[in-house]
Amino acid sequence: MRTKLQKKFSVLKNPRLRWELIILGGMYLGYGALMLCRTTLVVSGPAMIDDADLLLTKTGFGSILGWGMAGTLLGKLTCGIIADRFGGRLLFLAALSITALAIVSFGAFSELTVFFFLYFLALLAKSAGWPSMASLIRVWFSKHKHGRVWGIISTSSRGSSVVATLLLGSLLFLVSWRWLFVVAGGITALAALLLFKTLKGAPSEVGLALPDSVENTSSSLGTQQKHPLDHVTLSGALATFARSYRVWLICTSLMCLTVLMEFQSFIPIYLKESFGLSIAESAVASSIFPIGCLVSVLAGGFIYDKISKKALMVILVSSLGVGLLCLSLLWILARLGFSQGMGFAMASVAILFFGIAITPSYYLPMSIFSIDFGGKRCGVLIGLIDAFGYCAAMVFDFVGGSVADQQGGWQNFLAILWVVGVAAIVSMSFFLYLDYRASMRQKEMIPLQG
Repeated sequence: MRTKLQKKFSVLKNPRLRWELIILGGMYLGYGALMLCRTTLVVSGPAMIDDADLLLTKTGFGSILGWGMAGTLLGKLTCGIIADRFGGRLLFLAALSITALAIVSFGAFSELTVFFFLYFLALLAKSAGWPSMASLIRVWFSKHKHGRVWGIISTSSRGSSVVATLLLGSLLFLVSWRWLFVVAGGITALAALLLFKTLKGAPSEVGLALPDSVENTSSSLGTQQKHPLDHVTLSGALATFARSYRVWLICTSLMCLTVLMEFQSFIPIYLKESFGLSIAESAVASSIFPIGCLVSVLAGGFIYDKISKKALMVILVSSLGVGLLCLSLLWILARLGFSQGMGFAMASVAILFFGIAITPSYYLPMSIFSIDFGGKRCGVLIGLIDAFGYCAAMVFDFVGGSVADQQGGWQNFLAILWVVGVAAIVSMSFFLYLDYRASMRQKEMIPLQG
């Protein structure tokens, strides 16, 4: 036993491993704080709609979400360029600081137009999180660790959503919804202060060399294999992305998957209105979805690194099929005549497995593909792909809230998600097939064909 412990501690003395753990921990904490801020509005939704001073409808709530997605869309189109130009550290710290300020301010106002602006600003800043982390991961971690690193980071997103729904939902039993925004923003501000000291932008800042994802000596002569986009201009990189079938397919699939993930924003309101839960109960119960996502993505990154592209294609497509079945169950529940208690129990199971089913496809293929295919332009590529996803989510937020306000709205709302789920399966299947075929040719990037 003592020998095993000594070995573990000796491994931690390795400066590269130690700094990799510090960087990973910093990104985990920071992105968790960003997701906490985003989830605060979701948790507060039922309470805001019930607040007589706000006169907020589901249409208005969806519009707030839609303006937030508009901010995210703008951020995805710009933050990747900023991350590639100035590095991930600076952008990550700015994202935390601005998001914290906007979220704290959100709880102090009651005007709908102010809500639009502040949530737009908050999600504009939050959108910098993924491109800035892509930049940090590329320079800190070797390629064979990318899958597990993204998997761990993704658990931060989902884990934070679980904590937010449980913690903030429980606070609704005690305080007004406005205090939830103060708590979330305060935690994020503290995270920014801590990471200002501990997060480093590159291995060179602590005397370490770049990993093999950036520099890879692959022959006995010591020649280095460079990524095809290493010396390509931004316009040239964008042209390469535009010619790639895989880029267009991953953009299409992420549009569908982002809409499916956006269901989380409406879950507390859906549960409250469909099954007679109180405001606080519906907020706490909505943790079912991020718990499913957390369970799924926790193992997904490690599995991604170990299985073949062909096996991955079968697993992810089958998993999306399970998600479609879960949506089907939610859609037919209202027609089966169950009691509210039984209906809530079945809906909870369906939402749990829906989160488990769609999460790996949402997080991992896009994140890993962006680094492999984009190289030094990974921040731009991941931002572009995310922009397509959030553009679709923005439209869904505006439309979904309006649909849910109409008679029989939740049935039509779920029907829209079902159609989007079918499109997600088709587009992801084609992307994974082309990615598998490209791996068989042993090429990370095919500039003309993708």
